[in-house]
Parts: sequence; C-alpha cells; structure tokens
Amino acid sequence: MALPLQAGRLPVHGFVLAGGKSARMGSDKARLPFLGRPMVELAVEKLRGFCAEVSIAGNRADLGEFAPVVPETRLETGPAAGIEAGLAASRQPWSIFLPVDAPLVPARLLRRWSEAVLAGQGLAASYLRCGGSQPTFCMVRADCRERLSAGLDQGCRRLEELLKIAGGGGIWVCDAQDLAEVADQRSAAHWFTNINTPQELVLAERLAQPGGAIDWES
Repeated sequence: MALPLQAGRLPVHGFVLAGGKSARMGSDKARLPFLGRPMVELAVEKLRGFCAEVSIAGNRADLGEFAPVVPETRLETGPAAGIEAGLAASRQPWSIFLPVDAPLVPARLLRRWSEAVLAGQGLAASYLRCGGSQPTFCMVRADCRERLSAGLDQGCRRLEELLKIAGGGGIWVCDAQDLAEVADQRSAAHWFTNINTPQELVLAERLAQPGGAIDWES
C-alpha cells in the first residue's frame, strides 16, 4: 500500500544503488567524500527532495544512518540485484533507482523525469539516455518485479534487456537533454560521470566547484 504523500512529494520510492565493491577506487565509494560530504548522503538527499520514501539497496547495514537499507538476495548480479530488492520492498506505485557513484546528476533532472514518467500513458519502466544509455538511472513500476526476477532467473544480466523484460511493451528510453526545463548542453555531458577511480573523483570535484563547468546541485 502506498504511503500518504507529503507536500511536494511524488508517489515514488527512491532507492540508492550501493551494492558495488569499489574495487577500482580502493576505498568505499558510498562513504567517499565528494566536496566534503559522503556520496551516499548526497544521493539520498536528492531523492528525498521529491520521493515519498527513500531507501538504500545493497548489503550495507552500515549505511543505515543515511536511510533504511534494503538487502539484496542475489550475488554477482550487478545493479539488477539492487533493483530487484528495491522493487520487492517498494511501498509506492513506482520506484526510482540511481547509483551512488554519480553525484553530478542534478536533482531537478530526476524530479522532472519522474514527473514525465508518471504522466505517461501505459508506461511500466523507463531509463535515461545522455549520449549513451544510462540504465542504472531507471524507474520501474512496482508491479513489474516478477517479470524482472524471471529475467534474472533465466540468466539475463544486461540491464537494458532486463528493463525491457520488466516493462513489457511499456518502456520509455528518455533522453535527458529532451527535458526542456533542465536542458544544459554544457553540463549534460558530465551529469552521468561515474566516479570509479581517485583520478575521476578529482576531475568531478573540479567540475562541481563554485564557478566550475557545470550546475549540479539544484
């Protein structure tokens, strides 16, 4: 049953995907400071700006100080394990997922996309595209969990394919730059930067500094 909405909230359960091993970074990415704040805290804050509920998907009980943690039940399955776990725990008609290691995505983009998905007719799933596909940024209707789980059971691991299975015929691949209210060609090229190495962290922080190349906070 969906929980009552607070003012300004959408009927969406937000999940931060934090199940990665951070092998290339050499330290825990979820707690890694980005301009002085843990990346998981930044991701949770963005979702709390418009989602009715927010949780963290991953076997990370230590992250419970930031938001409730939903454990994954599959191993070596990548982000799909967190999406499956989130859909099983979702308490809203829709769920939105974003990776913990992409702090440059602006909250306004996530909200505008969510509003567009909710307004769509016959949609069951959506994911973002900006240059290339960004399937870890996805929205899935809660009642699609069984189809996604069936795809995993059949051995499918490619996230784009799993989302197509989950969404049936109702999937929308949304070009982030088509959302007129947030289109910013200069910034969009960097929005989906994943921070996997110390070098990428340095570059991303440089871009996000006041007066830097992109607008990422609003």
